[in-house]
Amino acid sequence: MKTSKWISYCQIAFRAGKVAYGSKLLLSIQKKQACLVVYSNLIGNNLKKKIQDKCHTYQIPYFGVDPDEFDQITKRSFVAFSILDASLAKQIWNDRKGMVMSNGLQQTEEKTESKPKSEKQQSPAAGKES
Repeated sequence: MKTSKWISYCQIAFRAGKVAYGSKLLLSIQKKQACLVVYSNLIGNNLKKKIQDKCHTYQIPYFGVDPDEFDQITKRSFVAFSILDASLAKQIWNDRKGMVMSNGLQQTEEKTESKPKSEKQQSPAAGKES
């Protein structure tokens, strides 16, 4: 199985100690030390929502990956980690970006979900003007 470039960069980050996982994951997001968050799609709904909400609040990019890809990155028993090095995070994001756009993962879904909400807010105001 061929390893993707972004997976190799994640492995480099682990070897360099530029990752936070476990109890340090949410703290790294809150302290704005995290530059990118990666989680497995097997993650529980509560933890997934908590990570996504924190990332939205602190404006940190994130994405989910297949369990097979996540296992290629690390063999440890956790389901999410953050990259603490800005240059590695940028490289991973840029290499993964094309895959995210083509697969239609959450980065594109969130943008489409936010548009109808703004239209709903504008429609009552439009009714008052008439």
